[in-house]
Amino acid sequence: MAVAAAAWLGWQALAHGGDRPLRWSDVTEATIAEPLRSELRVFGSRDALLRHLRRGSGSVTLPSGIDFERFDAVLITAGPRSSSAYELSLLQVTEERRRIVVTVRERTPSLARPGTARLTFPFRLILIERRGKDVTLDWEGRP
Repeated sequence: MAVAAAAWLGWQALAHGGDRPLRWSDVTEATIAEPLRSELRVFGSRDALLRHLRRGSGSVTLPSGIDFERFDAVLITAGPRSSSAYELSLLQVTEERRRIVVTVRERTPSLARPGTARLTFPFRLILIERRGKDVTLDWEGRP
């Protein structure tokens, strides 16, 4: 039993250890979209990203000049929300040995900041240098 536990701990250290911050750029402000569900998706081409975003209602606008030869576009979406007070904040992007972890926090309405009652679609679109690793999402504050 002790050998199995030690092997598992060693595997976890190998797979998830050695993490370091990864540079990213946020292009959300230059993007218009209404993503329909909560998800994390990685896109290696402009066409694939446009096809995915066009599934929602409304128009879609992407920033020009994204170099999809060097960068992946990472779309983090919260899905439809009922108030303008919902907001996604990107806290960090960390590269581990076997994966990249994107950490976000969803800000929700409060009595001090109720927002306007209307349908919104909070999302973040970031660019990260292509590494060939799986990208996972860590929602802080969500169960």
